[in-house]
Amino acid sequence: MESVAGSSLVGRLSGQADGPPAEPPLSAEPPLMIGERYQVIRSLGAGSSGRTLLCLDTREGRQVAIKELHFQHLENWKYLELFEREAKVLSLLDHPGIPKVFDFFQGEEESTALYIVQEFIEGTSLKQRLDSGPMLGQQEIYDFTLGLLDVLEYMHGRAPAVLHRDIKPSNLMIRPDGSAALVDFGGVCFGWRPPSVAGTTVVGTFGYMPPEQLMGQSGPTTDLYALGATLLHLATARPPNEFPFDSGRIEVPADLPVKASLVRLIEALLRPAPRDRPQTAEAARQILRDEEPETSVVVRETNVAAPRERARRSVPITSDDGPRFVDMGPPPRDLDGELKDVYRNLVNPLFPKRMMWSPTAQAGAILLYAFASVVTVGILPAVYIAAVRTRKRRYTDLFREGEFTHGSIRSVKKDVEMFSTFKYDYDVAGCNYVAFIKYATEMASFLDEGDTVPVLYDRNDPRQSCFVYR
Repeated sequence: MESVAGSSLVGRLSGQADGPPAEPPLSAEPPLMIGERYQVIRSLGAGSSGRTLLCLDTREGRQVAIKELHFQHLENWKYLELFEREAKVLSLLDHPGIPKVFDFFQGEEESTALYIVQEFIEGTSLKQRLDSGPMLGQQEIYDFTLGLLDVLEYMHGRAPAVLHRDIKPSNLMIRPDGSAALVDFGGVCFGWRPPSVAGTTVVGTFGYMPPEQLMGQSGPTTDLYALGATLLHLATARPPNEFPFDSGRIEVPADLPVKASLVRLIEALLRPAPRDRPQTAEAARQILRDEEPETSVVVRETNVAAPRERARRSVPITSDDGPRFVDMGPPPRDLDGELKDVYRNLVNPLFPKRMMWSPTAQAGAILLYAFASVVTVGILPAVYIAAVRTRKRRYTDLFREGEFTHGSIRSVKKDVEMFSTFKYDYDVAGCNYVAFIKYATEMASFLDEGDTVPVLYDRNDPRQSCFVYR
């Protein structure tokens, strides 16, 4: 842990504030010139030991933001380490959503001030938009989120990973073109921080930081949690600490007035255990972009949840006429081996290896499909082929390398004449997961609530799963 506690734990150093602007605590007025090169225009913000100034770089003819740290005002020398680390990290990064560092120096002669000269990000902070408007539209929120995930993917993809550790509305900028930028890297660090390197102080902002950050631990999922809390604030105009926390996590309303995929993303990012969140910005992006996922993560249940109203049937499906239980065995699995028919059933939901209806019904279905193909001038086959390709991309690696367990059907919902959505659950390491998958409606006559089904799940992310049959 690395800073001092407060509502904004790195705000004192950075000059950023979460509440109404306060009078600068530094007694001296900012100099008219800094380093005989930077002409001070105005103050952008101030904290107890430093401030941020908008300046004109007279040599390059550009506006810059200069962060100033005064030694004599330091309450803790950890501030100096954080300040120097911010300058070093930003100088090594190159992304349009992150301010560039142009210079880092100490004031002239016997000055007790350090300065970081960085790119001035034009635009308004997300907090300013929340406080005074104009309000963001749903598409703006969606695009802004994608932009932030791009920034985090870049940072977390460095070796070692770069962690911001204080993502919140006041540290996010909306440029005039609508693009996102992440600022104020006063709490930045390299890589995952295990308990062995923990100190006696904390970096972050209460309400936006995840539980593990209070124990001095952080990783990519730490920044993703803070992003989830920020998105919840953005979607509701209420800070995250105003939401119920009785269950040990921020309780996300199910009826948020935003796209369904964004609701799923917020719920996933705000899970209290780091292992239960999306592990990367790319995984989070997939949740955001998938409006109607065939297999989606729903609310995770724990062992302390209330008993279920129905009992799981322990007898697996063994009917000769319908889908049959199959022991998948350990990975890896050969797509062209003895489980070839199981893979075919998974990726071809309407035309599996073995049809589960009578020869007469099968012939009728084929004729109907052929007629519809002619009427739609080949559009229907093209749509189905695209769906098969999507399922292949989604499930092929899972089929090859996924771990095997037993699941249970929760419900079956008929979507259209030919497809139904099957809701199922399964247990992994004491946790219960719920997911969906689409299969031919004909399967609904063989599967009922409580039936056991074989489930494949990703060992690295158990929320990714499918159930299979022969």
